[in-house]
Amino acid sequence: MKKIMSLVIAMLFMVSIAGVAFAEDATAPAAKAPAKAEKKAPAKKVKKAAKYKAVFGEVTAVDATANTLTVKGKKAEVSLNTTDKTRIVAGKAKKTLADVKTGEKVYARYSVVDGKNVASLVSIHAAKKAAPKKKAAPKKKEAAPAEQK
Repeated sequence: MKKIMSLVIAMLFMVSIAGVAFAEDATAPAAKAPAKAEKKAPAKKVKKAAKYKAVFGEVTAVDATANTLTVKGKKAEVSLNTTDKTRIVAGKAKKTLADVKTGEKVYARYSVVDGKNVASLVSIHAAKKAAPKKKAAPKKKEAAPAEQK
């Protein structure tokens, strides 16, 4: 009985060792695959999202031939270059750089590319209509002093 029991234990031991060895072989290629993927990842250059800056202010200069416009914001005056990818809008209507006039209020989103401010969006804002001035309330006439007798 002891021989049978030791034989069964030995068989179980061999099966468990074989199972572990087989499982190791099955996971080894899977473990190697991510390593290859990691090596490939640096080869591909992932383009990081550009950090955008924004300016809101009055247009001080527009040059449609040079594709530039200058916006005077609260802090500083910003010179922007436009490209064929620059979206210029007024409300929902699409516009061109020639439609932008000096003195208009604009919102511009841009990023710095090769040391130049390149606009990705220029939104023209309608000039606010001046609120009508309130008429001064008519002055009440003071009653003349009562005559003394």
